[in-house]
Amino acid sequence: MEVKNKKTYYQIILDNSGSMYDCVESTVNGFNKQMQMIKSLESKFPDQEVLVSLTTFNQHVSFQIECSKPHDLKEMISERNYSEKLDFLIEENLNKKFVVYSPNGMTSLYDAIGSSIENIQNVAKKEIEEDIATIVVVIITDGHENSSKIFTYSQIQSMIKELEKSDNWTFSYLSNTPDAVDYATKMNIKQENSFRYNKDDMYGAHSGLAFSMDSYMDKKSKNIKDQQFYKFKRK
Repeated sequence: MEVKNKKTYYQIILDNSGSMYDCVESTVNGFNKQMQMIKSLESKFPDQEVLVSLTTFNQHVSFQIECSKPHDLKEMISERNYSEKLDFLIEENLNKKFVVYSPNGMTSLYDAIGSSIENIQNVAKKEIEEDIATIVVVIITDGHENSSKIFTYSQIQSMIKELEKSDNWTFSYLSNTPDAVDYATKMNIKQENSFRYNKDDMYGAHSGLAFSMDSYMDKKSKNIKDQQFYKFKRK
């Protein structure tokens, strides 16, 4: 069986605002564990290609990783560990090796989503149109928008609605707010791809994403584009 669509752009949009300060270590450990599991997909699905991007946001939007192959991914570290490593490496080299996670500031959620979508479209628009690449966007936050200056709620609603019409785009939304699922569906993200997580178990949330990506890649290898991306790993 010939598989035409062999490339997946995996875009994570991660909250870096001050309200995430109480789960720094579990977020760092969870992200790194997820990336380790993503790396294993290279050997498990050798006929497919995954390119990972990471956008973090507070009142500013930062493109920390852009279309990186799994074996080239940076490790995430907390600000405390960053300071410790500075004793051994000059800052320029450290920035090439690590993503520093240091929550502070406000929440430009809409700017992070809109800017990340535009970045992907700039890189992969032709591949998407020719049906040789799919896009998986995962949004992880613990609060609501309060500081975007470029994109509005209605703009993000419209962008997601239009892109979700294509089976080459899928959006997932993870938040710990009580209205997480309702908020996501109002942004036109499918209810089945919306999840309220526990901040005490960020590691588990990231493990769930890695498991979901494994399932997604398995189905793509069989020419199936799974629109229900986020799945719980059950023993």
